[in-house]
Amino acid sequence: MRSIVLTALFFSFLTTVHSQSQVSFVESFSNISESNGIIEIELTISEPVSDDAQISVEVIDPSTANETHFTFAGETLNFAAGSSGVIVLSIPILDNFSDDPEVFFTLSLSNPVNCTIGSGKTHFAFIQDDENFVISPSNTVSLDFLNSYTVDAGGSAEIVAYDPSSQHLFVLNSVATRVNVLDFHDPSNITEIGFIDMSSFGIGATSVAVSNGLVAATVQGADYGPGTVVFFDVDGQFINSLQVGVLPDMIVFTPDGKSVLIANEGEPAMDYVVDPEGSVSRIDINGDASILSQEDVITIDFQGFNDQKEALISAGVRIFGLNSSVSQDLEPEYITVSQDGLKAWVSLQENNALAELDLTTNEIVSIIPFGLKDHSLPENVIDVSDRNDEIFLANWNLKGMYMPDAIANYTIGGTTYVVTANEGDQREYGVIDEDVQVKSNSYVLDPVAFPSGDLLKKDQLLGRLVVSPYSGDTDGDGDFDEIHAFGARSFSIWNSETHELVYDSGSDFERITSLDSEFGGLFNANNTSNGIKNRSDNKGPEPEGVTVSQIGGRFYAFITLERVGGVMTYDVSNPESPIFVDYDNSRTIDGAGGDLGPEGIIYISTNQSPMGVGLVVVANEISSTVSVFAVSNNTACFADFDSSGMVDSGDFLFLLGSYGCASDCGDADLTEDGQITIDDVLVFLSSVGANCGGVLGAN
Repeated sequence: MRSIVLTALFFSFLTTVHSQSQVSFVESFSNISESNGIIEIELTISEPVSDDAQISVEVIDPSTANETHFTFAGETLNFAAGSSGVIVLSIPILDNFSDDPEVFFTLSLSNPVNCTIGSGKTHFAFIQDDENFVISPSNTVSLDFLNSYTVDAGGSAEIVAYDPSSQHLFVLNSVATRVNVLDFHDPSNITEIGFIDMSSFGIGATSVAVSNGLVAATVQGADYGPGTVVFFDVDGQFINSLQVGVLPDMIVFTPDGKSVLIANEGEPAMDYVVDPEGSVSRIDINGDASILSQEDVITIDFQGFNDQKEALISAGVRIFGLNSSVSQDLEPEYITVSQDGLKAWVSLQENNALAELDLTTNEIVSIIPFGLKDHSLPENVIDVSDRNDEIFLANWNLKGMYMPDAIANYTIGGTTYVVTANEGDQREYGVIDEDVQVKSNSYVLDPVAFPSGDLLKKDQLLGRLVVSPYSGDTDGDGDFDEIHAFGARSFSIWNSETHELVYDSGSDFERITSLDSEFGGLFNANNTSNGIKNRSDNKGPEPEGVTVSQIGGRFYAFITLERVGGVMTYDVSNPESPIFVDYDNSRTIDGAGGDLGPEGIIYISTNQSPMGVGLVVVANEISSTVSVFAVSNNTACFADFDSSGMVDSGDFLFLLGSYGCASDCGDADLTEDGQITIDDVLVFLSSVGANCGGVLGAN
């Protein structure tokens, strides 16, 4: 048995008999690094005890720490008559010298004799792991910040599209109901050409896309009426307009530019008196948008799933609108189209599901639930409270709903994968309001699943976490057997054929941002202030946008983080094992400035770039800015086999000499697949001309 150390800081001895003294913890929680060795926790005796007194301190649930983290089996504290003031409880903390999720334990006061327990009955001790789980960037490509341009100081910038023929950027400005047109000939000196006023077509602009010199933008209709797609040329001259579904939230061209698809979200009225159907509109342009008529608009709805409501709910699709049918409840958010133009996938964000669209028949063929992310697993640690002073990435008995906003796709090895930015977005429609915290009195935790639920509801634990009151009651008895939080704070890769989750970035985003040398002090900050952790209780960094592009023979995913800001870059060439490449952020650390609230993101390839180098362009909603990054392909010089400082013919001869190698192929194996094939030749050709003695070329 160890002997606990009690240090009396102040004792008062009085002969007068007082009312019974209260013993309390001074603070409700404390933080300590495991390398500190000792945690000191203060208790207070409110006034001199009238007689010899005692109280027990014990470890109770919820606690995730165990005997490998600290040494304390519980103690009975004895106080002589007349004792009062503050005492210090010292508990040894053990350093296990390994990368582990952070843990905590809960102390509770009990069994008082000749005293009472005051308001501070419990204390949470949070133990920070000092072996930081560092995810090192590969830097195979790097994003070099070039410029930030303010689109409209009183407006917004949510979606950006680029036309290579005119070298114009088109930026959706929903606040002003317009599309701003920018001259992008010189990305370091962007200027405005003008804007396309959308106000005569509806009450709020929602999306914009461009292909083959044709601009298509969407606008919401008034009073839950049909929305409108408006076509312009790249100089902003009106061509045509057509009605589509209710609340067209996103528009995209097919890769060949011959059709547009529109995700019609169909959100309900706040009182659900009106609840439009969600749908997808398709318009085949056939070369001349000016001759299009309303008959050319194809509406693809979900009515064929109305009789499958219970089966979809059982499978995990979130359908819970007020007396809503399946087709009314589903809310299409974003669309990505396969490269061959035969399929499209539609994110149903609020429903935590993905719809697959057959473009040969114009039918929704399946609705696939994304499922839940288990935050009790070591790879899925999460920071859940904005009321703990320190970053605390720990495991919890809760599940995240992926609920992606933007999605993208790419094909490798004959398989197409769907990539999702797992934002999470709760419904707040008045009669259906998901903005509920765990500590809410209406959110009752099941006593079997959460035996210490009353303490989990404390602010420093799960109390302030925003969760859904419309899922998690798995047995239908009125309380919650599972806690379902919004979003997964990650990006994921899904096999489009099997619908299986191939990869999820786990806790990468929070780990990377927490340890960032420049922006770590803005961990889980909002996009309107620089307060650290003020989004920990609600979706964290909030991944919003994603695009996937092939650069130098490899595939890269670029993901925007709407709250803390910046772009995460991953090499996704191996879908089962992506590699973190880089994190870049262009907001300011002194006050909430710079580029805030990144949403839409595009990649401009070398052959379409006005600079001759690849560019990443981001639309930042809150700051109403467009930020531009030059992409340097640092892998190009892997092909400089002879270290001449240039990728040239000498290196090509070396590669040809290794062609056909089937194992242990050395440096010539540029694709790192264990053999030298035509794929390595293609990667090499994309690297030819790279200057490896100076600034690297971009591809």
